[in-house]
Parts: sequence; C-alpha cells; structure tokens
Amino acid sequence: MARKGSSAMPMPTMTLEVTVISGEGVRVASGRPLCRGAYAVVHTGAASASTRVDDDADCHGFPYWSDAVRVAFPAGAPALDVEICRARGGGRPAEPVAAARVPVEDFTVGPPGHLHCLSYRLFDSGCSGVRRRNGILNISIKRLDGAPPAAEGKAAVLGVAGKAVDAAGPSGSGVSCAGAAKAAEGKPSAPAGAVMGYPLGC
Repeated sequence: MARKGSSAMPMPTMTLEVTVISGEGVRVASGRPLCRGAYAVVHTGAASASTRVDDDADCHGFPYWSDAVRVAFPAGAPALDVEICRARGGGRPAEPVAAARVPVEDFTVGPPGHLHCLSYRLFDSGCSGVRRRNGILNISIKRLDGAPPAAEGKAAVLGVAGKAVDAAGPSGSGVSCAGAAKAAEGKPSAPAGAVMGYPLGC
C-alpha cells in the first residue's frame, strides 16, 4: 500500500479563454484569398468552440474576429488546435482552410489570468498529404483556472511594445501583446511576431 502523500495529485482540467484575433495571408484551396465566410474553431481533446463568421467580402485573406471562446483543456494533453474554415451556402459543408497547433508549454507559464499573446504559422488543412504554409494566426490565451505553471524560471524577453513577456517553450513563441491591445480598441493590427506551429493531423 502506498504511503500517504507518496503519489502526486493528478493535474486538473484547465479552463482556457482563447481569443482568436485574426488571420493574415490566408488562402483557400484554389489559391484565392479567404474572404467572406471565414470562422475559426478551437479544438482540445475535451471540447471545441467556434468564433463568429466574418462576412467581410473585402478582407482579402485577412479575416478578423477578436472573439473569445472558453474551452476545457484536459490534463496531460500536449496541445490545442485552431482551424480556420470557410462557411459555404446552399447547404454545402464548411471548407477546412488552414490550421495551427499550439503547444501546452506556450500558455501555461505564469499564474491563472496571465495573458499570452501568440502568433503561429498556419498550414493547409485537410488530408492531401501536402503541408504548405498558409498565412499566420494571431491569438491570445488566458488560463482561468486549473493546473499550476508548467515550468519555473523561464526567461522573460522584450516584445516589440517594449514590455516583458514570457519566453515560450519548444515552439519559441515570445511576442508582445501589442496586437491584442489594438484588437481591444477594435483596430486590426499587424502581428507582434510569428512562430512555427504544426498542422493538424488527418
């Protein structure tokens, strides 16, 4: 029989608030810029949540949402996925366009409530077997409760706005919250920085 206190308590499920801010240079399968009908879906191993549909026909591959969704993130999950899709009329199913993977290490540094502003390379979605870059995704993530920070002693780096932000884990994301600040004012902005994400699996 194990002695009292000899085993670690399981890591609880986290509640995340993911704000999908915008996409940049996103194209549909035909090569044309993604315009009207764009929306994003946040996937975890426990839940999925969608943003509103951007009906701007003149966004020319730069859809803008600044929509916050809340999702449960299960203990032990390595990442969450954000996929950009295009809604189509006439009863046709939505078209997957591009996706990025966000490693857990990128948003678990710091206490609950700490805001992580991140940008990722998007890759073509779907199962064609060819993984091509397809723009950039700008998001912010806030852990509302649950697990403690994933690691201690991570260095702080200066973002483009001159404010200290967390240096990220293996994906190397360390960017300022300049984009999120402008989004809060209702103004789309250029990305504060970009890191390499990973495409969704088929």
